[in-house]
Amino acid sequence: MTRRTESNVRKILSTAAMALAVPTAASAATTAAPAMTEKASVSSSAAKRSARQNEHDEAHPELFPLKLRPAASAGTEAAEKAIQVKVLDAAGRRILLARAHGNITLGPLPAGEYTLQLCSGTSMEEHALKLGAGKRGLLRYELGA
Repeated sequence: MTRRTESNVRKILSTAAMALAVPTAASAATTAAPAMTEKASVSSSAAKRSARQNEHDEAHPELFPLKLRPAASAGTEAAEKAIQVKVLDAAGRRILLARAHGNITLGPLPAGEYTLQLCSGTSMEEHALKLGAGKRGLLRYELGA
């Protein structure tokens, strides 16, 4: 390759690289600009871990398990019966439907207000429950005991 052709190839490559790097006015008008987020500078390793944890928490909301236990007054009969559990959100939409026996752990579910409908045979119970930080997420049910 001669010096002249090498120079021409470099000019073509640099022009192509600039064309790829700089969007045209038409494409810039049709594409949405990315949102700018400001990040604080992090110097210590503890601050870096904390920043990573905060980013992880924002990406994944905290989830909480929901535990259902037969009440002590219900005895062993309630623990042996199969129950149907329906979990509804605050808007009344069904989030979860399960069938189980005795002690049950459902979820985990995001923090919020829920309505639980428990059915076993002809017995039915409905409970309002809040899940979130500082809440136990435990419900004791009787179902006809």
